[in-house]
Amino acid sequence: MNQSSRRWMIDIGIAAVVAAVLCIQAAAPFEQDAIPPDWRAYGTMVLIGGALLFRRRYPIGTLVASLLLLMAYYFMGFGAVGAVWPLSAALFNVALFGRWRSAVVFAGGFVVSSSAWRLIFEPEGNTAAVVSDILTDISLATAVILAGALITNQRQLRAEIRARSVAVAAEKEAEARSRMSEQRVHLAREVHDVVAHALAGIGVQAHLAEEIVDTDRDEARKSIRAIIDTTNDAIGQLRETVGSLRGAPTAPPVPPSLRDLVEGVVGVDISYNSQGDVTTIPDEIDRVVRAVVREALTNTVRHSGATEATVTLMRDDHVVGVQVADNGKGGTPVEGAGIKGMRERVAEVGGTLTVGSRDEGGFVLTTEIPI
Repeated sequence: MNQSSRRWMIDIGIAAVVAAVLCIQAAAPFEQDAIPPDWRAYGTMVLIGGALLFRRRYPIGTLVASLLLLMAYYFMGFGAVGAVWPLSAALFNVALFGRWRSAVVFAGGFVVSSSAWRLIFEPEGNTAAVVSDILTDISLATAVILAGALITNQRQLRAEIRARSVAVAAEKEAEARSRMSEQRVHLAREVHDVVAHALAGIGVQAHLAEEIVDTDRDEARKSIRAIIDTTNDAIGQLRETVGSLRGAPTAPPVPPSLRDLVEGVVGVDISYNSQGDVTTIPDEIDRVVRAVVREALTNTVRHSGATEATVTLMRDDHVVGVQVADNGKGGTPVEGAGIKGMRERVAEVGGTLTVGSRDEGGFVLTTEIPI
């Protein structure tokens, strides 16, 4: 059974119960001069109950229809069944659907008008009974409206709690996805930096060893040794990266200085210059500078066709700057994964990175990072 069918079954049950209770009450009138109930009286009570079948779609309309049917019942002269009691289910329903103000106005107006009618037209001596009935009607109307309003508030509160729970869960899931994405970007960047730099060096050394193995065995051995050292260094850095992702409590190796990094590059004649006090650069900025220089020199060795390059490290009270220039082919730089990774690293510490061609030929990369 679907939700719509269950709702109809519930509404039919409510309508049947209300109609049965009202018919029982109509069958036992208290007034001596009342007309005995007949099919019209019972039919009216059944219609009041039947109006509740439309309570979900037309809550106010159901209440108005119930009132008109009750007025018709009394105009036909049948015995009293109360003023608010026959309307209590419809009043409760209006409050239940969040229209409690309408229910209060409706009930208040009806109680006042019916009370005035009874006080004017009731025989003398029945004033106390009329006042008692009025107080009963007021109490009953207040109770059913409050009950409907309280249930509505509880439903709204539960809905808000569910919505907040869903929002919190979605926020946590989004944060988890964001962290995973950041970790993937970090891992990709670290692996690219290590592997690309190592492979570039290995490729140059292997090519050099192949060319001189028959003419200069000593230099060939140096190239092979450089390949071994580069491989071991890359393996160590990859282990460090994997260990940091696993949370392994291993002490990271001491990174090479920028000068050592520059001097370790083969295949291009590189000069290193520094300006200012470059010995006290903050660690976070120093890591970014070394990563940028390593990637820039890797690109120089692999793609530029340069024979010479210059690395200049500058530092003053406010900015750390680094410039890598070569005498290669120049042209428009291609924004590949390497340059993108450098931009991301520099941006994370609030710096800027520019890449372009030099007027005298070759590429130049400039980075400025605020301290």
